[in-house]
Amino acid sequence: MLGTYTVTDSALRFTPQFPLDAGRPYVVRFEPAHVPGAGPETGTQLVQTITIPVTHVTPSTTVARVYPSGDAVPENLLRMYVEFSGPMGRPSGIPHLKLLGSDGREIEGAFLPLDYEFWDPAHTRFTAFLDPGRVKSGILPNAQMGRALDIGRTVTLVVSREWRDEHGLPLKEDYRRTYQVAAPIETGLNPASWRIEPPAPGSRDALVVSFPAPLDHGLLMRALGVTRGETPLAGDVRVQEAETRWSFVPREPWQAGQHWLLALDILEDVAGNQIGKAFEVDNFDTVDKSSNPQRITIPFLVRAAASN
Repeated sequence: MLGTYTVTDSALRFTPQFPLDAGRPYVVRFEPAHVPGAGPETGTQLVQTITIPVTHVTPSTTVARVYPSGDAVPENLLRMYVEFSGPMGRPSGIPHLKLLGSDGREIEGAFLPLDYEFWDPAHTRFTAFLDPGRVKSGILPNAQMGRALDIGRTVTLVVSREWRDEHGLPLKEDYRRTYQVAAPIETGLNPASWRIEPPAPGSRDALVVSFPAPLDHGLLMRALGVTRGETPLAGDVRVQEAETRWSFVPREPWQAGQHWLLALDILEDVAGNQIGKAFEVDNFDTVDKSSNPQRITIPFLVRAAASN
């Protein structure tokens, strides 16, 4: 386990990097011979299993939402988000997820197995990636196995109840969600196709931006913003209508005049296409991993009411 060790004259203390899960057994092993200055005659190793008591005994955590939230996904779907009603424990992840084809059989190798798991800070939202090597044409996994999803058929996401929450308890029940598989989306995002509905000056009405196709929910929450001049506006964001509608409610009333919708170039649709750049034709070796993504600005006008 990851963590840090501290040594005093009378004790060795281990502090785990992540909290221990209640109800899960942990094996503690101490080998005296490894203590600095210990001789070969030092005693044998000590082994003990410890468990933090479970304070909750009835499973209550559920899958609250899954994204994409619409009824259909493209054949080249790249990622999915699973949100839980409460914090989850460790270990977790891909072993508890599977995709079933229209015949009810599991689609082998659909998800990309990763050593690192993608969680939000609250540990309530998990990101699962479909294998991009199967999604993108011209890559060996795609040539050998094809895409995991098939146009015109259904695919069902299953989240196993054996996934443990922070209390070491299983989920309350299995979760299943069925989608219709639609044609792939293989063109870059075009901001010119977005419809912006400006609010009224002096109000705190929502600025609404509509998209012709669903965008990635997680990125919509952090890759769009609003500025007036060089000043970013503080406000609350909502993503609705199966990820085709983004709205922004400012903390302060709108002022009349020029504003800008700011979009970071990391924004993607559900198939991984970015602004002006299609995932299908992108080169994996040249993907921009910069921590300072480029900004695209789209002007809109908050019009003052006409005077009589």
